[in-house]
Order: sequence, then C-alpha cells, then structure tokens
Amino acid sequence: MPTLSVHLLGPVDVRFSDVTITLDRPLERALAARLALARGVAVSDERLARDLWGDVDLARPRERLRVLASRLRANLGEAAAALSRTGAGYVLDASPSDVVAAEQALSDGSREAIVAALALWRGDSLADLRAVPFGFAEGERLDALRVDLRVAHLAVQQEAGAGIELRAELEELVGEHPLHERLSCMLALALYRGGRQADALAVLSRLRTRLSDELGVDPAPETLSMELKILRQEALGGAPRRRLPEAGTTFLGRDADRAAIAERLSVTRLVTLTGVAGSGKTRLALEVARVVERPVVWLDLTAVRAEDEILPALIAEAGEDYLAELEGALLVVDNAEHVLSAASSVVSDLLSATGKLSVLATSQRPLLAEGEEVRHVGPLPPVAASLLFCDRSGAEPSADVDSICAAVDHLPLGVELAAGLTRTLSVQQLAGRLDDRLRLLVGGLRGSRQRHSSLRAALDWSHELLDDVQQAVLRRAGVFLGGWTLEAAEEVLAFDGVEVADVAATLTELADRNLIAVSEGPRFRMLETVRHYALDKLREEEDEAVRARHLGWCSGFVAARDVRGDAATVMGELSAEWPNLLSAMESAAGTPRAGAGLRLAVAMQDAWMVRGLVVQAARVYEALIDAPVPDDVRALALCNYGFFCTQIGRLSLASSLLDRAAPLAEGDDQLTIRVLYYRAITEIQRGRPAQAISWAERGYAVAERIEHVTYVSALGCVLAIAQMYAGDLDASLRNHLAANAIDRSLGDEHGLARGLVNESMTLLSGGDTAAALARADEAEALSDRLGDAIGATHVGMIRARAALLDDRLDEAVDRLRTVLDDAEAGADTGLLRVDLAWALLRRGDLAEARAELALAASVSDEQDLTWLAVQPVTAALVAQEGDLARAGEVAAAARAEFAARGFGWPFTVDRLEAL
Repeated sequence: MPTLSVHLLGPVDVRFSDVTITLDRPLERALAARLALARGVAVSDERLARDLWGDVDLARPRERLRVLASRLRANLGEAAAALSRTGAGYVLDASPSDVVAAEQALSDGSREAIVAALALWRGDSLADLRAVPFGFAEGERLDALRVDLRVAHLAVQQEAGAGIELRAELEELVGEHPLHERLSCMLALALYRGGRQADALAVLSRLRTRLSDELGVDPAPETLSMELKILRQEALGGAPRRRLPEAGTTFLGRDADRAAIAERLSVTRLVTLTGVAGSGKTRLALEVARVVERPVVWLDLTAVRAEDEILPALIAEAGEDYLAELEGALLVVDNAEHVLSAASSVVSDLLSATGKLSVLATSQRPLLAEGEEVRHVGPLPPVAASLLFCDRSGAEPSADVDSICAAVDHLPLGVELAAGLTRTLSVQQLAGRLDDRLRLLVGGLRGSRQRHSSLRAALDWSHELLDDVQQAVLRRAGVFLGGWTLEAAEEVLAFDGVEVADVAATLTELADRNLIAVSEGPRFRMLETVRHYALDKLREEEDEAVRARHLGWCSGFVAARDVRGDAATVMGELSAEWPNLLSAMESAAGTPRAGAGLRLAVAMQDAWMVRGLVVQAARVYEALIDAPVPDDVRALALCNYGFFCTQIGRLSLASSLLDRAAPLAEGDDQLTIRVLYYRAITEIQRGRPAQAISWAERGYAVAERIEHVTYVSALGCVLAIAQMYAGDLDASLRNHLAANAIDRSLGDEHGLARGLVNESMTLLSGGDTAAALARADEAEALSDRLGDAIGATHVGMIRARAALLDDRLDEAVDRLRTVLDDAEAGADTGLLRVDLAWALLRRGDLAEARAELALAASVSDEQDLTWLAVQPVTAALVAQEGDLARAGEVAAAARAEFAARGFGWPFTVDRLEAL
C-alpha cells in the first residue's frame, strides 16, 4: 500500500510512493515536518501554534491552523487522507523515515548500518525550517544524532584497531564539540596509537581545563583512567590492527567455512583458497580476516602489473620494516593467479624469515609453496544460495528462486548477477527461461582453471540482454579505471552510435542490472571482472578510438585545474581521478597516443609534486619520454623527468636529461629558467653546492629580468637550499624569507609548504630549534591539507633532527623510523637513513647503525649528497669500533672532499668536527 514519508535530514522532503511532493510554502513544510516528528500521535492546536509561530499573541490560532492544514491537504494530492483531525489535535499518518533509519542504525551499532545512516543526511537537518520556532531546536537535535553516528562509526574503527589514521576526523569533531569527553578520549587514543604520547596527553589536558573552566566539573573516571594509562605507556592496542577493504554487502552462506579456515590458520602457516572466478574466494578471505584475533595486513595483487612489483606493494601496506610488522600477523594475499610464481616465491621467503606469520592466499590455482594447505571454494549450499538471491533481489523464497540458483551452479557471483536481472525480468520470467538462456550463466567450462571461465557465459548472457547502445556503453566504459562521473562518460563514450543524451539513461539501466555500481557523487564503477569482460568486447578500431577519447578527457580534466590556486580542492578532485589519469598515460606508451600521453604527464607535474609520487612519475616519463612532441613540450618533459630522477637517486640520468633539454630551451626564457632550476637541484643532490649556486643565480637573474614572480620564488628557494649546504646560513635564510613572502602573496599553498620546510631546515642547521619547529608546524598543516606525502616526510625529518640536536635519541630514532615507513617505496631516503644511523650510533646500537649506513650508501649511483653525509658517521662508527687509524683516514678524506666541493652543511660538518 502506498505510504507517505517525510525526510528531515536536510531540507524537508515529503514523498508519496517514493515520489516527491512539492510544498512551496515554508509553513506547509513546517506543519508536515512537525506532525511527522510526532510519529502518529495527535498534536494539540496550542502546541502546534506555539511550534509554528512562537509565543506571539495570535488572533484565532485555530482558524489559522485550519487554513494551513487545508492547504497542506490540497498539496498532498493522493496522500491527502494521511492528514486528519481528532479531538486531541492534528495527526499525520507519515513516518520521518530517514530519522527512524538513523536512530535504528545507532541502536544496532553495526558498521554497515551506521555508514548507510550517515549517507541519509543531505545537509543540515530541517535546513529550510531553521527560522520556524521548533525548527532550530529539532534541527540541532537531529544533527546531534549525526554526530553520535559519526562517533559510533569512529568507535567501531578504533575497536577494530584503527589508530592515527582517524586523527583528522577526530580533531574536526573535537574542535566542534570540545566538551565531548568520549571524542577527546578517542582522539587521545588515536594519537597514542600513532606514537604521539605527548600530543595525546595534551588533548586530555585541554579537556580537563575546559571542563573545569566552563562547567566546573572534573573529567569522568574513564577519562582519568585513559590519561593514567597513557602516562604509564600501557598497551592500548584494542582489537588487533586491520587494514581491510570494505565489504559493502551482507555475508551469507559460508559461516562454517569461515570458522574452519580461521581455526586452520591457528595451526598451519599457509592456507590458499582456490576456485573459479565468482566463487567468492576474496569475500571469504575478508570475512576470515575480520574474525581472527591477530593483526591483519591485506595485500591485493589485482593492480600489480609485474612480478617485481609484489614486494614494493607489500612495503606500501606494511612499511619498510615489513618483517617486524608481519611477525605474528595474518597476511592476506588476494588475487595471486596472474603473478603466481612470484607470489609463491615472496610468500615462501616471508614464511622462512618469520616465525609466527600466517598467510591466507586467494588464487584460481595453488601457490605450490612448501607447507601449503589448499582449500577449494566451490558453490554455496543450495539453501544459502537461495537466501543470497532473495537478499540481493528482494524476492521471497520459492521453487522458482531455487531453480534459478541451481541454474547458475549456486556460484555467488552467478547468483548475484541473476538477482540483478530481476530489475528487468520477474522471478517467474527468469525461471521460465532456464532451458534456453539462463543456464549459460555457468557456461560449458566447468572444471577449467581459466580466469573467469564460468563467468564468461554469465556475462555473455547479461550482455546479450542489452540493446546496441547499452552494449556499446558497457564495453567502452571498461577504459575507466577507478570509476567515473557522468560528465566523463558523456565525453568519452558518446560517439559512433551513442548520443550524449543516451548516456545517463543507459548508465542507470546498467546499474539496475548490477553491471555497474553507483556511489556518492554520483560516481560509477565496475567490478574488475566486468571491466575485463567489457574490454574484451571492444573491437580493435573501437578500442583505439575510446582510449583516445579517454586520454583527451583526462587531459582536459587536468588542464581545467590549477594546483597553485585552491590546491586542497583541486588535489581532491585530481585524486578521485588518479587511477584514470595514470591508466591513460601508461596505456598510451607505444601507441599513436604517446605524444598526447606525454603532454598529459607534463600537465601533471605540479600534481605529482604535491602528492610526492616521484617514483610513479619517473616510471611514466620513462615510458613516454621519446614520444613525438614539439621541442618546447619535449624540453619540459626532459626537465620534469630529470627532476624526478634526482628524487630517486638516478643523478647521472638526471644530468643527461637536462643536457638534452638545454639546446631545446634556447631562445625561450621560461624554458631556460626551468633547465637552470633543475640543474641547480641536481647539483644539490650530487653534493656540489657551489655549482648549484651558480646555476640557481643564473636562473634567478633571468626570472627577475622577465619579472616572473613564481620563478623568482622557486629559484630563490633553491638558491637558499644550495647556500645552506655551502654553510652560508645567513644568505640562505634571507632568500628563504623572500621566497616564502612571494608564495604567501600568491596564495601558493604547495610552494609555501615546501618553502617553510626549507626555511625550517636552515633554521635547524643554525641551531634555532624553536623557530624551526614553528615553521615545521605551519608546513605540516599545509601538507596535511594538500595530501603532500613528501612534505610530511620532510616535516618528520625536521622533528627528528630537532630531537637529535636536543639529545632525545629514542625520540629521534622512533620519528625517523616512522618517516621511513611512510615514505613512497623507491624514493630517495638516504639522508633519513644517515640521520637514523647517527642516532643509533650515539645511543650505542652499532650494528643497527652500520646496517642503516649501508642502506643509505646504496640509494644513489654516485658520490652524491648522501655519500658526503655518510662519511662523518662512518668515521665515528669505525672509531667506536676501535679502529682509530681507519677513522682518521675516513675523516681526513672527507675534509678534503668537503673543501673541494665547497660543502659546509653544519649537520654534516659538525659531525666530522665532533671526531
């Protein structure tokens, strides 16, 4: 029976049978909202009048209410009967359905329910009725419910072991609700788990002060208990830490399997789940990972393109010290079949190098590693398959449902695909087609180990139910990686038989069939299985056309956004499309699109620098650098590629790239500046500050001549860095201050963030720790806002060096290890490791210090800046080990090298003098 509902979590939205009823007059919306809040209970005239008009002296309030109710009833149309009058007052037979759902989710407490409830808000509650007397108070009450849900969601994550990753959201909430004790305790716990004991205690201290000053009360016993435990540095780990993907749907049908596998992992070290595509291996592994009582690291190999990328992917998940991170943990290796041999080798090495690690792998084939226990994941039990179908389709259990599930061999993905078809066909119609089409959902390849073997027929059948336009949109959408927007789809997919006007309706139809999914934004995405199927359907000439359009859309998307404007907003937009941007560039290599791909890489320069993804950028440039482009574009590309090579220690290559760029830049002042700028940076990294100063001064002069303030700032900054390494700290500080003043005036947040880091380095080199840390705090706020990984790395290094200067050796070691764990795999971390070696040496950990020095020395391909920094620490280490003669030789050679290069950086020189 059709029902009336009133949605209040945002502007008031009245719906009958899910169709919105327009109420133009605010008082009509207010009456509907107030009566809906009563939830079927009559509201007296006096109370309604007071809630709608306040305590003013109204003439004939009952008559005014009658007129208002009459207008509302007229606008309700078919739902007019829902509004009635009784002896006790007016009644509206309607539910505030979104409020009820939110309250129920808070009561249930499940993560999935809470996430779904938070999505119900469309802005401030009762946003269009805040001027009505009851509207403000009720709106605030409902928004408080939203806060309670956010707190509950964060609490669930903390109970699952989350730590510092919750900091930003918790800080936002604590700022909005400074007297909320639970929130402050949760923030303190997140900071403490992230190794920030002092910051955690500061949060609780601020809470104590505000409670006393504003309410005159003491903190609750639970708050005092947490503060005491943090002071004592007790373990507050909570549940084991887990880094798991979201499930998104309910888990049905494999409870016994989940329990059995969890039990086996307590006695065996390697279990591999095998089975055909669509059998639910990944979901079963995820549910096992949720219930084991140990830390979990999730390693998804789906995006791994080559065998040598497995270990970097693991380091990205578990950190540089991944063996320590994995000891005693469960490592889930998901989707291993396409890199099976390498995955088997890595897993075997990890098990050999650890004593208590267990591995749960998913693959269409066994890993064939020693000690492997293979568990086949087959069809669901028939009853479970039918329950899954009903859960996904909303159908009731029946013989027809059972027949449909049997026709797809009870495979979970087959069942879900069939359930999605109920948007087009009834259950009875589906069951009636068993003999001719639906059986193709499992195809004729039972027992085959070929990827997607049994699902190919399933997708073929779903595909054949589509019309020509729907088929074209589906297969062309396979070029998108990581999802897409409607605007992107209209630009990329609408050609050769598909009109722009067709795209939105077609995507909606494909979503109804569960061939694509829709998330907030709205944003569309495909399961990887469906995406690969779609790409297989692209004809060769169509493939090139749609990929060219995809690359064109990506190029236009980047060109329309200026990172140096509102950098945080722009980087948020670019990050959402990052998989598409990267895919467009990578797939262009070796094709007619290579030139356009290289142009896009050049346009991505600022974005790569803001995110600090230097290894990724270098890889893209390496594949595209020889693509056909005009000389000016090639000059920029060579410069940019050279810069990224300096950041990963490939300094000889960087120099040769800049040598190639220089003649192409002749006659173009801005290109010339770019070459000189990057030459200076390269010479800094090569440990040659005198040459760097020369290049920087030449570039600075050109920038001043053409009055290009951005380049003046950039060259001033790099000149200041070179002067710091030369030991001229006064000149360095003057140039940093001037460059940062320019960036502030331009509103260049990224430039300012990096500039403040560099100014802080100079201050620290001169021993002004307090001023250096103040600049670092400002830089960290900007880096966090921009998502700048390299900026965060530099801030961590500054704080570690400050601790070193103050002889807080344990803190320095901890901070440096944290920064190294967070650094991008493959980035140049040489100077960080030298600092770590120095801290370890000073506290007596000689073996660890030697290991870190060896890692630092291995980063670059020549005697560079890191090599210079290594020498004094090596001399000190050799001296500590008793070989004074050898220490003297190393120190003397280092002094001579420093003098020859004009190298005078106090951090390194002072260590040498300390000998």
